[in-house]
Amino acid sequence: MSIPIPTWASRTLGLPGAASFRRYESVVRAAGLLADEVRALDADVLGDQLRSEGGRPTKRPATARQLALLREAAARTVGLRAFDEQLLACCALLSGHGVEMDTGEGKTLVGALAAAAHAAAGRRVHVLSVNDYLAERDATWMGAFFASLGVSVASVGQHTPADERRRAYACDVVYAPVSEIGFDVLRDRFAVTPAERVDPVFDVAIVDEADAVMIDEAMVPLVLAGTSDDQADEFGEATALVEQLIPEDDFAVDQDQATVTLTDEGLDRIEARLGGINLYDAEHIATLTRINLALHARVLLHRDVDYLVSDGTIKLVNTTRGRIAHLQRWPDGLHAALEAKEHLQVSAPGVILDTITIQDLLLRYQLRSGMSGTVVAVAEELIEFYELPTGRVERHEPNRRVDEPDTVLLTEPEKNRAILHEVEARHRAGQPVLVGTQSVAESEELAVRLREVGIEARVLNAKNDAEEAAIVARAGEYAAVTISTQMSGRGTDICLGGSGEHERDRVVAAGGLAVIATARYPSRRLDAQLRGRAGRQGDPGTSHTFVSVEDDLLQIHLTPRMHAKIARQDESLPQTERRRMVDACQAAAERARTLQHRLTWTYSRAIAAQRETVLDHRQQIINGQLAVERLRELIPAKLASLENARGQAAVAVTIRAVALHYLDEQWIVHLALLQEVRDGIHLRALAGQKPTEEFHRIALREFHGFFDTVYRDTAELIAALSPDDIGRDPEDLGLRRPSATWTYMATDNPFGGAGSRFMGRVVKLIRSDILKLE
Repeated sequence: MSIPIPTWASRTLGLPGAASFRRYESVVRAAGLLADEVRALDADVLGDQLRSEGGRPTKRPATARQLALLREAAARTVGLRAFDEQLLACCALLSGHGVEMDTGEGKTLVGALAAAAHAAAGRRVHVLSVNDYLAERDATWMGAFFASLGVSVASVGQHTPADERRRAYACDVVYAPVSEIGFDVLRDRFAVTPAERVDPVFDVAIVDEADAVMIDEAMVPLVLAGTSDDQADEFGEATALVEQLIPEDDFAVDQDQATVTLTDEGLDRIEARLGGINLYDAEHIATLTRINLALHARVLLHRDVDYLVSDGTIKLVNTTRGRIAHLQRWPDGLHAALEAKEHLQVSAPGVILDTITIQDLLLRYQLRSGMSGTVVAVAEELIEFYELPTGRVERHEPNRRVDEPDTVLLTEPEKNRAILHEVEARHRAGQPVLVGTQSVAESEELAVRLREVGIEARVLNAKNDAEEAAIVARAGEYAAVTISTQMSGRGTDICLGGSGEHERDRVVAAGGLAVIATARYPSRRLDAQLRGRAGRQGDPGTSHTFVSVEDDLLQIHLTPRMHAKIARQDESLPQTERRRMVDACQAAAERARTLQHRLTWTYSRAIAAQRETVLDHRQQIINGQLAVERLRELIPAKLASLENARGQAAVAVTIRAVALHYLDEQWIVHLALLQEVRDGIHLRALAGQKPTEEFHRIALREFHGFFDTVYRDTAELIAALSPDDIGRDPEDLGLRRPSATWTYMATDNPFGGAGSRFMGRVVKLIRSDILKLE
């Protein structure tokens, strides 16, 4: 485990995450001196003065008077008077920083203060959250504050109609989940008239839960898909075949639980049941693909862990949030295989029209800032991928939480007994307990075990996340026991004792909130976010993590030498040594994720650059005569004939519609081709080539002549038209667009594509050469 570097040393060395906000302290102190003066102002004068201050050119991110006005407006309208630390964080956001503030320190108010200050300066602001609930809640909660300053505000969610979206994006401040902004970009990308667009403005972004959005979900593709003529794949036979296979004899799972493969015996068994065919013959490759997908669905995807079945559909679970991942699915083939496994109706595949990653989306903003309770831990990545410096704003009250050393046990049953004993003891003493689990199934199993010893626990998981605010708000009541699959991004404070002061005193006397984690997460940040629910704003509290050697994190990342040491020393292995092994496994998981992020980002650069070229060209077609001029070069005589018969304006409209169709179609084909190349590009390493360089070279080669193909196809169709065809609907000319479109987030392939599996070797490199574990 690394030794933490003192803050002063980090700042002296200029290390990531060590940005100092001390230069804003004098502004904050000056704002405090203006409190009495601004308190005497009328409401109208308050807003006018803020706009006047915001319009003045200044090198500082906020003037003292601005801060004083913002603080007073918040106190009057929402009953929250900002602490000096919150004003300091506001200054940091306004200057384009990532800001670390502990849980319970009032990040929602800080984001609203910064958004109002930007709006007063004439800027357009998106406050980006992780889900619809938080976006709508915060926009409503802070609505009176913004209104008092003359700042218009709105929220956007999954179910917001297009007209309301358009009006929302015209407001000064918009609260929205980051995915919804991305989906609107994708839908706008296929609009053929300005009236069809909703046009989000990419000026200022304030990202809540910045580390989760900007790092954890940065490479998740947002997908716009359309209907296709393909039928749903028949997975019934493949599912039936793999259900009969015997573990270890017929298939094998690799050490990190990322892939499952048929053994020779398993392959022979399936081929015999299919009539003695050779599955590797070209004519049977599709069958082999379905069998492999069905096998992955059976072995590697677990109900109530990776997904739920609700209302006859598969619902993915976002493991970093403990919620259902709405509008999220795995790649079509795997998703269909999972539906077959659960005996649900298999959905037909769609055609991917376009994709964009959250990282590419965020890079569109002119100014980015963000806040989180654990942002400093990813400071290096935020610099690398966003050029976003980060720093920490200390707590308003000292931290009184006691973090007990992890208890590391050798077996899962031992760990479960220890957790049960700990919860029971604290509950009997009246101390409220929050237990953080890793999955829906684990949360429900723990609730059953607690019920057997007479303790009724409230359970918060993906099955009931609609009730999360009520459940989390009551987690601090006397003797309450709450189980949650994840606390990251829950957004609701846990107040000790609930609403009554007497109850608060009882809970404080009992030791405050106790947080118990049933395992380490693959990221230290998630552990810290769970711990941070205790000790809010100077409250007392404790945290204690229980780990088992049989936990997934350790089973995947323990080295052979560690396994041998555990087997040799068994129960005599000291807790300090056990914790060192846990720290090493967590470090390996974090480093592997960072390397995967960096690799994926490198691949996406070529596609992102080509997308921008295509979109710029598309806009030129819509707004001008570009397509007409290109066709005037290719088919001058035919074009002149049509224009003489129907007029230049009418012909131009038809040419634009045809050119847009072929441009969009060509992009869909190009995107699919690059995905196929990406899936197999890792094999270039076996020939001594660099896969990333080869991918960029192939992407460039395949893009060459892109627009020539678009206009050649356009010219061929226009050349075949008669004057009567001019002005007809494009579909009447045989140009069919998808009859329906939908959006979703394409979860990373859970069993890993070939390229992801190649990363296994990278993980081993981390263990041996970097972390010196082997």
